[in-house]
Amino acid sequence: MPWVRRHRRSAPYSWFRSTTVRSHYRRPQGSMWIPIVVAIAVIVLLIVLF
Repeated sequence: MPWVRRHRRSAPYSWFRSTTVRSHYRRPQGSMWIPIVVAIAVIVLLIVLF
């Protein structure tokens, strides 16, 4: 989709949204744990840094 590439250039966080959207269309049941894993990874990074 061309609008995904345009939005990817404008926003740095859009790649995460595009990956979640692609995985959501491919596997709607397994797309729920992707944001959870990313959130846990961010929390772990914050704990390690601080």
